[in-house]
Amino acid sequence: MKESRFPAKGSCLLRSGRWSSPGNSYFVTSSTFDHVPIFVDPACCQIVFNSIDWLEDGKRLECYCSVIMPEHVHLVIELGPEQTLSRVMQSLKGYTANKINDLRGRRGRVWQDQYYDHLVRTEEEMMSVILYCYENPVRRSLVEKASDYPFWRCKFDMSNGRG
Repeated sequence: MKESRFPAKGSCLLRSGRWSSPGNSYFVTSSTFDHVPIFVDPACCQIVFNSIDWLEDGKRLECYCSVIMPEHVHLVIELGPEQTLSRVMQSLKGYTANKINDLRGRRGRVWQDQYYDHLVRTEEEMMSVILYCYENPVRRSLVEKASDYPFWRCKFDMSNGRG
């Protein structure tokens, strides 16, 4: 059997070649551990939003949009000065995990170790990714109109979108 030169899906080696740079924009998706739908609880969603606000206040990132689905989170962010994507995500996931566990009276993992990231290179791509995030609750049949979904934030006016 021929040995693959690529790591197996889900392998921590997938993260070893990850590269990020301050000032660049990224589309990031992170899922809850075992895809448990903890974000059906608005208080858990607020913890994530508060953490994003804290990271923004500290100039670690600028969040262009975020949508919190029942078992995953989509973010479109720009890294702040001297930041890496892995440091920002470690901070976001570590802080929110502790707060969510406290809220739920539990211990243990909240997030999957890995996350998906994609460098956003153009304004057209940025708008496409944001529209994808905006319409995700509709595609998942959580709401009929995207504008009705409560766990969404965006710095762009989406009133002309398909919501």
